[in-house]
Amino acid sequence: MKTLLTTLILAMLALPVYADQQTTVLQEQATVAKAQAVLPYIDGSNSTEMEKLANALIRTTATDLAKEVGGGNVTYKVMLNRPSLVSLLLEARNGNKLAYKGLNIDLTTGREFTVTDFFVDNEEVQAALGDYENVLFGEEGLYIHHKKYAAYDTCVPYSKVLKNMRIGEAGRIMQVAKLTAAANGKTLVMPKGGLLALKLDSNPSTGYGWSVNADAAVQKVGSSFTIPRAEEARVGTPGTEILFLAVQQPGTHQVKLEYKRAWERISLQSITFTVQVAE
Repeated sequence: MKTLLTTLILAMLALPVYADQQTTVLQEQATVAKAQAVLPYIDGSNSTEMEKLANALIRTTATDLAKEVGGGNVTYKVMLNRPSLVSLLLEARNGNKLAYKGLNIDLTTGREFTVTDFFVDNEEVQAALGDYENVLFGEEGLYIHHKKYAAYDTCVPYSKVLKNMRIGEAGRIMQVAKLTAAANGKTLVMPKGGLLALKLDSNPSTGYGWSVNADAAVQKVGSSFTIPRAEEARVGTPGTEILFLAVQQPGTHQVKLEYKRAWERISLQSITFTVQVAE
């Protein structure tokens, strides 16, 4: 028994440990609908079944595009790459004929994801995106085309719709820096387009909560409150408040958080830190 246990432990220690990595996208030479194609091929994800669905979707889309232009060539570009999400722009060209189709693929389902999976469908988002036939997710924003097979000629920066993001899904698209009260007096250097998630002790039942004081470039896009599972039935139990902030403008920004009641001027605790956003 002891020998078996030792063997199991050694086997577990030998298993590779991977951090969150981008989706692996290979290139595949293929012929689709009489067109010569260089297609993306997704490999190495957590589910081979979802991979099959995703790769079948890519092949079907490439075939449709090739038929639309009557052959020619099909190529692609990776627009967004995350551990479980990838967005691809496929292009078919035959002489002067061009056709485009964007694919936003969720590797947890093997199917396409849409704007409403990540953003609240409200008037502000609708106004920012306007009328569209399809939206393609990119690194800098949302790319739009207005009719089938047309080019994606409009880009809406994430900053215009970020405060309408579904916070529970934000980490799948955006880079999220996780901070605690230990950030006080320190500086965070982050890329443009990222989010901050601040985890802070809080007890809303007392009337206290965290408020954000910063310049206009810093936007609060959401918050949540959790308590330990063992204490869920007890009224007034302290827990953790999570504030989600977006800093979209390049430059240096100071952020001050205060733990106080809304009707009082004096805070019980304050945290101040600096955010430097790269160009």
